[in-house]
Amino acid sequence: MKSKKSIFDAFVNLRSKKELRKITVKELCEKALINKSTFYTYYEDMFDLSDKIESEVVDGIVSTISNPQIMIDEPVKFYRNLLGAMTENKTLTGTVFSGSQHPNLIVKLSKSLKNMIFENRPEYINDKKFCTLLDYAIYGGYYAFVENQENTNDYSDELIESVSVIAQQSNRTTSGGLLRSEGE
Repeated sequence: MKSKKSIFDAFVNLRSKKELRKITVKELCEKALINKSTFYTYYEDMFDLSDKIESEVVDGIVSTISNPQIMIDEPVKFYRNLLGAMTENKTLTGTVFSGSQHPNLIVKLSKSLKNMIFENRPEYINDKKFCTLLDYAIYGGYYAFVENQENTNDYSDELIESVSVIAQQSNRTTSGGLLRSEGE
């Protein structure tokens, strides 16, 4: 696993300086002090490496949410956890998801969060209303945070709190909450 750690570190270092498409396997291997064959043992190409590292970073962020039900029951707590984890990892996240890779962050976050929720509540997988509201909560909260953070470079508790309160208000206005159907 030392090789994978070297590859990860070299990749992050190179990504902090270059677009993904401008990094070569040769350059990465030189930086990681490994042979190309070692690289190809783990990854198909640079895009495969990037995809796996992006997923690893997102998994780390999402793992801070111990109970997926809080997204529905306690959206303020959920957003504090999620945005707090993003804030703690902002340098790594900003590097790995920079440039053309930026849209991958919310796509992977959304997929991972939905998987967590649907594992807990599989009856909502095909519920169009629920899925629409869930997308709104995930994407809306994320973009509200990112947009305001980018304009002010502010990762403050006040910004996290603002996004959290909006999510809670949205949750309250949707039939008593995201997971509460009209019959509950």
